[in-house]
Amino acid sequence: MALCQVYNMKYLKKYGLTILSFLFVFILISYGFQSVLQSSHHQQKESLQKALKRGILQCYAQEGHYPESLDYLIDHYHIIYNQESFEIKYEIFASNIMPSITIIEKR
Repeated sequence: MALCQVYNMKYLKKYGLTILSFLFVFILISYGFQSVLQSSHHQQKESLQKALKRGILQCYAQEGHYPESLDYLIDHYHIIYNQESFEIKYEIFASNIMPSITIIEKR
């Protein structure tokens, strides 16, 4: 039994630093990947917000009123978004008052 423990200690001394280095690099890569995903998701949300606002203003400029529904805005002003990642709340008060848009992230 003592020989086994000595062998394990030699093995640990020989490869311990390599194993720890590998784990450290793996953790850093995982953290970086997660950070990139969050940044990308945030940029998608901002891009969707800008596209919706641009479509709403374009509709008002061309037609003289704001879109009556989100479906109308999406169909006529070609807005495409990931429906699995985002939900859009579209509230219209009157045809001459700009609608309220809220983008909710699904997770």
